[in-house]
Amino acid sequence: MDCYLVPGLGADHRLFARLDLRGHAVHYLDWPEMPADSTMRDFARRMAARVDTTVAHALIGVSMGGMVAQEMAALTRPEHVVIVSSWKGVDEMPWNIRMLRGSHPERYLRPSLVRAAVPVVRWQMGAEAPEDMALFDALIGSIALEQLKVQVAAVLGWPGPAAPVHGLVHIHGDEDRLMPIDLIKEPVVRVEGGTHFMVHTLAERVGGLIRDALRAR
Repeated sequence: MDCYLVPGLGADHRLFARLDLRGHAVHYLDWPEMPADSTMRDFARRMAARVDTTVAHALIGVSMGGMVAQEMAALTRPEHVVIVSSWKGVDEMPWNIRMLRGSHPERYLRPSLVRAAVPVVRWQMGAEAPEDMALFDALIGSIALEQLKVQVAAVLGWPGPAAPVHGLVHIHGDEDRLMPIDLIKEPVVRVEGGTHFMVHTLAERVGGLIRDALRAR
């Protein structure tokens, strides 16, 4: 099956370097450059245009990519949608994130502020081993500041999909500091010891769970 992988905010295909989806054709949907005030649905429309909808396919998204995958599902009609370390709606967001909705904190982002926040965000992500920190730093260092602002605004402004995605599989780590699992609505596949960065740090386990989801009918 064709599998379209959508990375998290500020990330790209390198996030999936360790993920093994044997038996499937993998396509990476890196983030397009988007204008200011783009919504999650705007992202979904742009990225859905890169999906071959004439063949059976799956959408697999991590974090922000999981939100976009849910929006894309209404456009591409996939066989499967799998989200990892993500949200299904506003009610799964922690209070500190919900408080930021409508306040546009991304407008105050500056290169110096992004650099200063890196150690804290690494901890939130669960990127603690040297090789994991190196990947995180490389990812955040590759995105243009203006595009980072656009992506942050899209996440904070997302109301959730217009309708729940039928058959959605949600995989989530029980040690996710950015998106606490206590707020995640069932059904959810729990990954013991999984952090927000687990698609990389626990790639073997997460890959196995994704393959299981793709076998389901």
